[in-house]
Parts: sequence; C-alpha cells; structure tokens
Amino acid sequence: MMGTLLIRVAAIAALLVILYTGEQYIEQRGADRQLAVDMAAINQQKAEAAALLASWTAKVHQVEQGFQELTNAQNIKDFDHEKTVADLSDRLRRIAGPAGRLRDPHDPGCGAGGSRAPSEAASASGDRAADPVEAGGLLSEQLTGLLQQLTLEADTINAAYASCRADAYGVRAQP
Repeated sequence: MMGTLLIRVAAIAALLVILYTGEQYIEQRGADRQLAVDMAAINQQKAEAAALLASWTAKVHQVEQGFQELTNAQNIKDFDHEKTVADLSDRLRRIAGPAGRLRDPHDPGCGAGGSRAPSEAASASGDRAADPVEAGGLLSEQLTGLLQQLTLEADTINAAYASCRADAYGVRAQP
C-alpha cells in the first residue's frame, strides 16, 4: 500500500507541476499575443502620425513658399519705391540749381510769371545765383534744406506705408 500511495502522491505532484507549467505557458502565450496586438496598434498609430506630420509639413512648406513669393514681390515693389524716392530727391536737387536753393515760383522776378522786362532781368546783378548778393526769388538755405528734408522724409514714410500695407494685405489673404 505504501507503494501505491507513493505513486499516487508522485502522480498528483507531477500533475500539479504539469498544470502549473501549462498555466504559465498559456499565460505567457496570452501575454505574447497581447504584446503583438499592442505593438500592431502602436505601429499603426506611428504610421498615421507620420502621414499626418508629412501632410502638415507639406502645408507649412507651401505656406512658407507663398509668404516668400509675397515677400520677394514686395521687395521688388519696395526697391522701385525707394528708387522713385531717390529719383525725386535727385530731381529736387537739380531744380535747386548750382546754388543748392529752391526758387519761389510766386516771386515776381522769377520765371515767366515775373513782372520785369527781360532786359531788366538780365541786367540785374542780384538775380544770378552765383552772385554773392542774395539772388531774387531764392528761398533761404535753411528753408530749402528743411523742405528737401521734409520731402525726403514724407516720401520715405509713404514708401514704407505702401510696403507695410501691401504686406498686411498679403498676410490677411493667407488661410
């Protein structure tokens, strides 16, 4: 009897070891399956995120390219405006003549509107800009300088305003 009891105990112990090992094996396989499912879901999310990132990157690149095109076009316009300001300033300096001073167009001794006869205008020594005596119809150096400075500043401000306004319209037009 003892022999059969020992065999039964050994059989029960072997059965318990087999059951325990089988349960561990089944749990490990379940964990492996769950891990595989989780990894597949993670990989799918990674792929979706990569596609979304690529899409948004392309959109950002397209918007940046649009802004660059607007900036380039505006820079060309700004260059043209600055050239116009410089040309007008040069013209104003040329109008001022060698004395560097502007003439009063309403002075009776200046230009076609003058009341003097041509012979009087030619003989009057004070009407020539090269004379040390104050030439008739010339604005003072200070007033000429002030007018030229204010004209240049106004033209520069107008060009800057046009640039900013065009830039603002361009920005507002973007989605």
